[in-house]
Amino acid sequence: MTRFFKYSRVFLICTIFISSVLVGCSPKPSNEEMGKLEQARAAAESAEKKLHELRQERMLLESELQGKESELQETEQGNAEITQ
Repeated sequence: MTRFFKYSRVFLICTIFISSVLVGCSPKPSNEEMGKLEQARAAAESAEKKLHELRQERMLLESELQGKESELQETEQGNAEITQ
């Protein structure tokens, strides 16, 4: 029985060592892969810039809408006073 545990322990250690060697290191990315990564980074930056611009435009439009709504409310109150 002790032989079995001894061999299984050695087998387990060897398996862990071999799997770590096979999976551990990866080669450097190729120039093509670096180009794709650079394109993806540029696209992400462009999308973030566009998102920022759209959020600013939305805030501007919301403030404009709020002003128009208050103007409409004032006009409705003025109309209500005239009809009374």
